[in-house]
Amino acid sequence: MKESLQKNKKLIISLSVVLGIVLLLIILYFTVFTLKSVEVDFRNESHIYSEESKQSIAEDSIIKKGSSIFTLSKKTITKTLEKNNPYLKIINIETVFPSKIIIHCAEREETYAVRANDTKYFICDAEFKVLNVSPSYYNSQAILFTGLENLIENTNRVNAGEFLEFSSEAEVLKSIGTSLLRANKTVVMQKSLIESIEFTSGIYYYTAKNQPYLIIKDKNGFQTNVYAIDTLLAEKFQAMFATWSNVIYNPSVFYKDELNSTDPEKKIELADIPQNYYLNYTLNVYEDNHGKLDLVISKNEE
Repeated sequence: MKESLQKNKKLIISLSVVLGIVLLLIILYFTVFTLKSVEVDFRNESHIYSEESKQSIAEDSIIKKGSSIFTLSKKTITKTLEKNNPYLKIINIETVFPSKIIIHCAEREETYAVRANDTKYFICDAEFKVLNVSPSYYNSQAILFTGLENLIENTNRVNAGEFLEFSSEAEVLKSIGTSLLRANKTVVMQKSLIESIEFTSGIYYYTAKNQPYLIIKDKNGFQTNVYAIDTLLAEKFQAMFATWSNVIYNPSVFYKDELNSTDPEKKIELADIPQNYYLNYTLNVYEDNHGKLDLVISKNEE
């Protein structure tokens, strides 16, 4: 009988301890670990978001202060804030115990002016998120992007803060932004060099099949065709930019054979090379069947 009482006493003590711990955790859950502070940290210089705008982001109704930081849906917060603030890109949301979160973000940059029709252009960042809708390309400093008019599936229902949705044949475009960055060209550099990009298709030399390719024109109007854009795209962009700087704008290199020719009839004097001579040529960036890049500069048909 005495042993039974001792066992019951130990059980009661054990249950009391467990209950006490549970109550303590509940109290901490609803008091100490409740969200009290929100900080907005921009990783790049913002030209759009003022201190008031940052405060407005921190006070958005989707961020429920007073709720437990353990139950906050960072995914929902990210999705809602980015939709409500088109130029906002949330990198991550950091939890700082016991009662604070820091929203690390960046300002999205206007990268492409995607033509929908004559009076509708989607001003997008490199991920094709719509930052605003413009009636004219000239209202933006972005790179003109054409050839997508019939490939955007949500043309009539997409709004600022949402992403363009492409049909399957244009899905490859989503890799352009990262490929240009991997080619060591920031968005600012891209916009200073590239005037326009056209998405089109044609028979590819190495496969004899109809495949999509890009027609890229620089600020001087020089044309580059980049083929097989589903593979080695960053490397192809690197080759393109290198050719632009080392060959296309350097007559002495471009006309090396003619300048060094021993045939008087073929020999060219540097002074005789016409201005904007390179507009008579097109750079073609291929990839052969062994994955090796092949660059061909061809003279345009007159």
